[in-house]
Amino acid sequence: MIERSLFKIFSFYNAEVAADIPDYQRQVFTKFGLSINQVYHPTMTHSQFLHQTCKQVTDTDYLIFFDIDCVPTQRMWLNKLITDLLEPRTIVGCAQSGQQGCTLYVSSFCFAISTAYLRELNYPEAGQSLTDRVRQQGGNISFWWPTHVEDPRWQLKHPVHKSFGPGTTYDDMVYHAFEWSDGTGFINKCKEILAREEGPGND
Repeated sequence: MIERSLFKIFSFYNAEVAADIPDYQRQVFTKFGLSINQVYHPTMTHSQFLHQTCKQVTDTDYLIFFDIDCVPTQRMWLNKLITDLLEPRTIVGCAQSGQQGCTLYVSSFCFAISTAYLRELNYPEAGQSLTDRVRQQGGNISFWWPTHVEDPRWQLKHPVHKSFGPGTTYDDMVYHAFEWSDGTGFINKCKEILAREEGPGND
């Protein structure tokens, strides 16, 4: 009998990703006492990976996804995420907008959802389609908002958190570089997290 887990964390990359990025992402998760399933495929797209994983990985209560250039910045992120997920029929993740800042949705670069709810929703594509399906069926959307933006390049439809871009931190807990071909900004952020001494204010 296969043992069921509470959650599984996944990330995906292909040959276009700078070589050091997966290693630094894994080191950050290890620092926080977590394992991440990093899946490499030379030709599969990110959306294909997400759709396949959502449909095929059923031996866990919750699926958590991070882009390869996305990491938690402090240990307490998981407690907050699981607390948010305990609300039935919920999707949790980082907020993003479409063109001209319209239509808020939970981005595919960092989100979590229960496997049972995915089955109920009939496995729509991650991102805007998944968020729209949750809205249509009266589910709960728990957004994590930008709290620090290094390069405010794109608009976000929110009265307070109005922009996001390369090097955005969400809810002071998740960092996304948005640029994975070079990886310099992401690697520098990972080095900063890895060098930080853990204590009451940092973990």
